[in-house]
Amino acid sequence: MKKILIAGATGFVGTYLINYLLEKGYFINALSRRSKQVSHHTNLAYFQWDIHQQYIDRNAFENVDTIINLTGANIGEKRWTKERKSEIISSRIKSIDLLYQYVSENKFSINTFISSSAVGYYGAVTTDEMFKETVENGTDFLATVCKEWENTAMKFNDIGIRTVILRKGVIVGKDGGIVQKLAPLAKLGINVSLGSGKQFLPWIDIRDLVKLYGFILSNSKINGIYNTVSSENITMNEFSKTLLKSYKMRNILPNAPSFIIRLLFGEMSVMFLEGSKISNEKLRSIGFSFEFDTIEKSLLL
Repeated sequence: MKKILIAGATGFVGTYLINYLLEKGYFINALSRRSKQVSHHTNLAYFQWDIHQQYIDRNAFENVDTIINLTGANIGEKRWTKERKSEIISSRIKSIDLLYQYVSENKFSINTFISSSAVGYYGAVTTDEMFKETVENGTDFLATVCKEWENTAMKFNDIGIRTVILRKGVIVGKDGGIVQKLAPLAKLGINVSLGSGKQFLPWIDIRDLVKLYGFILSNSKINGIYNTVSSENITMNEFSKTLLKSYKMRNILPNAPSFIIRLLFGEMSVMFLEGSKISNEKLRSIGFSFEFDTIEKSLLL
């Protein structure tokens, strides 16, 4: 069975992914900033790395043939100051650069590199256009981040390593991501939709996302860039209604006005107030099927 190195293993996606892959019998080496993180599973080992010190424990690469990169500062965690923007970009670029440096200089036998991106690649706009992978990137901050993120990851492709990039939508799961952040309000029956609520919210269930990683690992011919979103294109209003329904609540308040969101979050408000339809046709064409293909299945089952 394959041994996989995971960078960014301790977050919401990383935790789910490790548990999923361990259940499938994979061996996992996880990179951690902590020097002595202990594993309680025989197939899971932790190894230290430090991006700022340009250091990775070389033992982390032993017998590894696949690297999964999940690194990157949370884009919605803090207001986008000049310093925060720099951190958002550098946290994505420097981690990949460091992995690439170790692989290329030490000739480790890596045959697959799976990296992340986001549907922000297409720009923060609300339109009825359905964005496919062939569409040019947008010109705003998020689009620029995603473009640089993907270009850096493709350096692995340039040295003959199969490279897969997942342009992810918002990740939906009951114990993390957007649901965890909005649940306290929804449980009180407070509407969580913002602005007009007509902006689209490209999304994917965390259970389908980790299943997709397994699908890629078991299909060696898959490579390139894939929109990683569910088949159902929903608006923010529809998401809010379903989230409230999942807690047996009904909307009792109007949407928070756009100008309030802009005052509170500044430039970052585009994350909440804009959104477009994203096509997953390419992903489905290679044989991947979604178990949670509607927001009701995701939140209510």
